[in-house]
Amino acid sequence: MKTILKYIFVSIIGLSFYSCGEDENNQENTNTESLFGDTLKIALNQDIKELDPIRMVDGYSVQIVGQIFEGLVKFNAKDLSIEPLLAESWTIDESGLVYTFKLKKGVYFHDNKCFDAGKGRELKANDVFFSINRACNNPTANYAYNLLKNKLNGAKECYESEAINEVSGVKVIDDYSVSFTLSKPSSNFLQTLATSSLAIIPEEATKSEKLTIVGTGPFVFDNNSIKENIITLKRNNNYHIGDEKGNKLPYLDAVAFHIIPKSQDRLEQFQNKKIDIIVDLPSASIKDVVENQIADFESKPPKFVLGRYPELVSTYLEFNTKVEPFKNVKVRKAIAMAIDKVKIVDVVLNGEAYGPALNGIVPPAINNYDYASVIGIEHNIEKAKKLLAEAGFKDGEGLPLIKFFIGGDENQLLRVALEIQKQLLTELNINTEIVKVTFAEKLAMDQMAQGSMGISAWLADFPTADNFLNIGYGGYVPATLELPSFPNSSRFENSEFDSYFEQAISTIDEKKRNELILKAEQILINEAPIVPLWYNENYRLFQSNVVDYQPNVMHLHYLERVRKIAPKKQDQELK
Repeated sequence: MKTILKYIFVSIIGLSFYSCGEDENNQENTNTESLFGDTLKIALNQDIKELDPIRMVDGYSVQIVGQIFEGLVKFNAKDLSIEPLLAESWTIDESGLVYTFKLKKGVYFHDNKCFDAGKGRELKANDVFFSINRACNNPTANYAYNLLKNKLNGAKECYESEAINEVSGVKVIDDYSVSFTLSKPSSNFLQTLATSSLAIIPEEATKSEKLTIVGTGPFVFDNNSIKENIITLKRNNNYHIGDEKGNKLPYLDAVAFHIIPKSQDRLEQFQNKKIDIIVDLPSASIKDVVENQIADFESKPPKFVLGRYPELVSTYLEFNTKVEPFKNVKVRKAIAMAIDKVKIVDVVLNGEAYGPALNGIVPPAINNYDYASVIGIEHNIEKAKKLLAEAGFKDGEGLPLIKFFIGGDENQLLRVALEIQKQLLTELNINTEIVKVTFAEKLAMDQMAQGSMGISAWLADFPTADNFLNIGYGGYVPATLELPSFPNSSRFENSEFDSYFEQAISTIDEKKRNELILKAEQILINEAPIVPLWYNENYRLFQSNVVDYQPNVMHLHYLERVRKIAPKKQDQELK
């Protein structure tokens, strides 16, 4: 199959670049009217869980929230560097602790009835102040607060004290200036502000029991946006960014996210042109598309464009370290040693992953990080049996039936779980029961430590190695199981790991920071609260008339410059 795919990519590479945005600067758009219109239809394989930025914990919600809300800064679509968005500029003082932002003037929130006369008002520094304080005052804003708690002065005190309602580290200087004072230097504070969790919202949107979904982004949500598993966002006609010729963005009239759990259904709708982009395409579907419809890729222009991209995503097995038998590190390591990751990737996934996670949790797609120097737990059945016996469970005797949770409707994940179940039973006589729940149910269970073992994946919030180690940081673990723990769903706690991690995130020097992260990651792997399974890559399939769509390794959709062009216009641009 890989031979066929290689042939396809070579044969269409010259045709597909224009649709991915690589040559956008070479395209002349002489007809302004042709830039605008149409609806871009994107398929998602899971329903969204939350549209309130501070409550999001899944990558599917982020794809939609990122169209509605914006932060002070953003990731560049191609290289993920930081660039201005709501802030036009910023300075950092000599201590590295005080960040001062100048806001862009003339940025307006979407028109909405939560404002006087239903007209969106201009964004001001008070909105930044309010948004940060909301994250640090809301007990359910678990992850947004966690992003700030060890960085921003007063964030922790505000969150933990009912008497303190304002974060001391955020100051409004004037209507268009705001400053942040950190408790210690941070290697990733700007990246933190670029995450959708810390998008800016108006106070007026919080007056009702449920947040009114109104931001400054290129597309607008309203009460009619959600219908029959489709979320449609309309063009923001007052968006603050224009193109190089002075045309107001976005070009599209609307973006529609279609929730289609089954991969075959997604593919059929794509082939019938009811879908423009499929972001996650399983390997079995890829085989069908390439082998059976090769002519659609070879035509000029091609009917479909297929891209293959590494991702800042790692998939792993996760244990609840606060419950038996997974309180015992020897049980966790025995299971880790019994799993044949190479077989999972080669046989179950048909080779459609970047590769088995034979090292740590940080994937190869992270730049300047020596992921290969992390020593993973070897696949060794004899050592696994010995560890299990030392833990008091020789030949698996005495172990209770372990419930093995997976979330979502994809058959691929079920096949992986069945293979792990088979390996554990065959090699260690460990009995598991696979429990299939919805994606949203799995997220909720993980946060509240309601499961014992399950398959999870981490999609990076920003492109640094330390972000992946959030899943092992003990500072996120509450004192009781009654409170949520995210992103450290395994509730792993290790003081040495925490020390290295905390030093790393306050170290500006990249080389030194990565050295500290490598030490922390090795502890995480050795203690095995998680077992990395594979490093992800992604197939994206899109109609060839989609222009200037820029895929990236973090699943971020920047759609304000995307267009759909008619067949005749497509022929002209291809020439």
